[in-house]
Amino acid sequence: MITPFRRNWSPKELFNTLTPAMFAAEPPAVRARWDKLWPDLYTEYDARYLKQELVARNLIASDEAAAFFNAWAIDEERHTDGFIRVIELVANRSERTLRERLEARSHDFGPIVEHLKDEFSVMVMIAFDEMCTCRAYAAEKPFYDALGNTTFHHWLRQVIADEAVHSMNAVNVIRSRYRDRIGQVGTILDNLIRAADNLCYSGTFVLDYFGAVYSKELLADSRLATMRNIAKPLIV
Repeated sequence: MITPFRRNWSPKELFNTLTPAMFAAEPPAVRARWDKLWPDLYTEYDARYLKQELVARNLIASDEAAAFFNAWAIDEERHTDGFIRVIELVANRSERTLRERLEARSHDFGPIVEHLKDEFSVMVMIAFDEMCTCRAYAAEKPFYDALGNTTFHHWLRQVIADEAVHSMNAVNVIRSRYRDRIGQVGTILDNLIRAADNLCYSGTFVLDYFGAVYSKELLADSRLATMRNIAKPLIV
């Protein structure tokens, strides 16, 4: 059985020398930081609900997929913890307030149920979604650089690397378990991209393609990259 690749790093250790006083700003600047960071936090947090939904629908069928989602869920919790710390530092919110607000949100998988058909379609969706997020975060480098401390740049690089690993780990499950269905990948990705045009995000983790950074070009480039990765031979 293939096992997912894991990265070892800690947001707590990364940010342990920083304090909110170092990043005080006028209210409009703080609000702009909040408006940017809050969606990034809650979409990462929503990974737990996606995993719960997949388990409830019996869509994690293989040992490879189970290992993937176990590792992936741990990483998404790491990202959640990191975004909470970033918001504490630069956007004047406390961890307690943030977690209460996160827990109060609703989650509706009805709008994406047609894309939750089987393990194969789910793994294709995850491989694509993580590739999109990887590229979207990469486009946000100017925001983090503008915060005025190189630690935020290092944070972003770590998150981007995690997202890239998640995409490749999902690809490896596809190449290991579903070589006979690779011809279906393009159609699945096209359906996901079309659906994204009309979906309103409802706490599902996937298909969270809102905001200017998720351009048609980014989605198309992510589709191409995902297709290329899946087409490569699996090296164990």
